[in-house]
Amino acid sequence: MVVIELEESIFVEMTTGDSKPCNYTIMHDGEQVAQYETSADPRTAGGRVGLRNIVCRHVSDVDKNAIDERLSIEISQNAEALSNEFGSR
Repeated sequence: MVVIELEESIFVEMTTGDSKPCNYTIMHDGEQVAQYETSADPRTAGGRVGLRNIVCRHVSDVDKNAIDERLSIEISQNAEALSNEFGSR
């Protein structure tokens, strides 16, 4: 499992899915607000945008651009852990 922090109270847990390659769980204030499986790898632009949109849809009052920027930073900083979890792109 790879856990990234987008804001002080927003985390995304990334694991290998059962039916699709990627499983995302979005946590806000310690509670799960969304979980979904997708073929969209977070290391791709489309995967990152999809994840950003899910976060923004389920967590009110977040800045879409700030979430996008944090996702880019966190995905870059966790590249090795993501490769271990999801394999190579």
